[in-house]
Parts: sequence; structure tokens; C-alpha cells
Amino acid sequence: MLPVLALVLGGLAGGAAPALAGSVEASRANVTLSTLAPPEAAERACWARHAPRGGKMRNGVLEEVAFRVPCPEQVSEDFIRTLQRALAARGYFSGEASGTPDQATRVAVQAFQRDNGFDSPILTLETAQRLGLVRVEVSRN
Repeated sequence: MLPVLALVLGGLAGGAAPALAGSVEASRANVTLSTLAPPEAAERACWARHAPRGGKMRNGVLEEVAFRVPCPEQVSEDFIRTLQRALAARGYFSGEASGTPDQATRVAVQAFQRDNGFDSPILTLETAQRLGLVRVEVSRN
């Protein structure tokens, strides 16, 4: 919150013409202290790319898909541990919820995403939202 000082110069009573500079009326001021909150900063959007088919070229072209992912500052050890528990609760992960993004975690993420229409070992923002790990942005019109 930022304090803002608003000065409103007083005029002549009764809505008459403004006072002249140097008059008593022009030297008076109404002071109002208000607090304004700056607009919330929009969350940063982070992206990843994935090459389907293991990065093999088709007709001389490497196809890649770009998609939103949780940003690095969101992906802590606790985040990974919660991801592992969420995948285990759905039958995709059977290891210990260690908080380490190991091969078993990547395999589980890919299996869950494949079953939900996107075949990649990279956790998408949509999957993180679906698993309840990241809040879902709802626009209000």
C-alpha cells in the first residue's frame, strides 16, 4: 500500500469564482491522506517446448509443441512432493514422495498427461491445475 497525499485548494464559499493568488482563501488547503494499492502484478507466464516422437524429424522438419508450465519459482521440493502424492492418489506413481523430480516422477507425469490427451514428460500448467497444485485463473466479465 502506498500513502498518497491529496491537496485540494480551497475556493470562496458558495461556489464563487476562485480566489486570487495571495488571498487568504488561496492559502488554505484541505489535506486528505489516502492509501492506494497498486494493481496486482500479473503472474509471469512460463513456457516449455517438447518435440513429440522423441525429437525425430519427419519430412525434414522437427515438430515442436509449446505449452505453459509452472514457473521455476513455483516448483519447490514441496511442490514436487505434492505432485508425487497427487499422481500416487490417481494410480500413476508408486514411489516415495521424496520431493525429487526423478525418472519415476517424469514417467508418471507423462502417463497421466498421455491419458488426458497430451504425451509429454514435462509437467504442463494445465496438468498442475488439474491436479490441484496451481490455482486456476478464472476471468470475470
